[in-house]
Amino acid sequence: MQGRRRSPLVLVVDDDSSTVRTIEGFLKRAGFRTASAEDTGGALQGIRAQRPDLILLDVNLGDGSGFDVSRSLQADTTTFNTPILFISANDDTSAKVQGFESGGVDYITKPIAGAELIARVRTHLRLKQAHERLVELQAEHVQKLASAQQNLMPRPKDLPEARFQVSIRQVLHAGGDFYDVIPTGQSIVDYLVADSSGHDLAASFWTASLKALAGEYADPLHLPQEVVGAINGALCRFLPPGAFFTLAYARFNRQTGGMALVNAGHPPAIVVHANGDEPVVVRQEGDVVGAFPDAAFGITELTLQPGDRIFLYTDGLIEAGGSYEQGLQRLAETCFAQRALPLSDLVPTVANEVMAGLSPVDDTLLLGVER
Repeated sequence: MQGRRRSPLVLVVDDDSSTVRTIEGFLKRAGFRTASAEDTGGALQGIRAQRPDLILLDVNLGDGSGFDVSRSLQADTTTFNTPILFISANDDTSAKVQGFESGGVDYITKPIAGAELIARVRTHLRLKQAHERLVELQAEHVQKLASAQQNLMPRPKDLPEARFQVSIRQVLHAGGDFYDVIPTGQSIVDYLVADSSGHDLAASFWTASLKALAGEYADPLHLPQEVVGAINGALCRFLPPGAFFTLAYARFNRQTGGMALVNAGHPPAIVVHANGDEPVVVRQEGDVVGAFPDAAFGITELTLQPGDRIFLYTDGLIEAGGSYEQGLQRLAETCFAQRALPLSDLVPTVANEVMAGLSPVDDTLLLGVER
């Protein structure tokens, strides 16, 4: 036999014991569970200990104001969604306004009519349930979107010949940071890392378009700068105003070690040499893609020796703490310091160390490639 659904818990806060008994009687006869408190301290303790589904809160308590209790609950992320219905003998409009401004969802004047009280309590509990269900549905949609976006990005085990590793963390589970790895010829692989101008969920839809365009143009017939140019031309036609991508695009001939690196407004690549030389920051100029039909991009030719590694990343890794240049230096030094690790361990280790102690406000992506 299925267990019975638990009845909502209503906390009654009033310094008049007869009022508390009356209200609790109304509530219990309507099928609700109840708890009570007589002052602000007891109210806060009861709320945080019992997690009531709804609070009936007297405005004037013996040791303080119900408005102050409400403000305290609104400032706490664990309680700010709990509906508060003020109860008071004061029918003054200014008091009601103050109640709503402090976070209350309703204001009931004494003497309290049982039928009206129960109707209001049920209404606000239904609204709370509807809000919670909406949050659940949104979370489900975000998770599905995140899964779909993750499926657009190849995993290292899918392309072992490309010899890459990646760490990606998205603030909203699905977002605007994106990478792709595309074999384009015998021993030739293209690597793409991009960051959209937006950090909301809409940006995740644009990354699907970016992948489709890269897959369309990335082939031996197009030079890397031509691929980026074609992507830019297409994005300019359908991205909304103000939307664009920064992009780093690398074509690597794994046999010769030659790499063509194209930069479109993106943070510079970092090269760590196997021989122990200091890391090289490959600074390039370039316009973003999707904003200007006549955009120009930075192009650099590199040669990687066996064991050398190159790192492409998004700006969330270098802008979380301190200045841009400080973040860039920190990332380069961390990649260099961890160079003895295999690439599969190095990439997540570097991402963790760079972001240690910082609160990310942007997506972060680090992609490492080894010759």
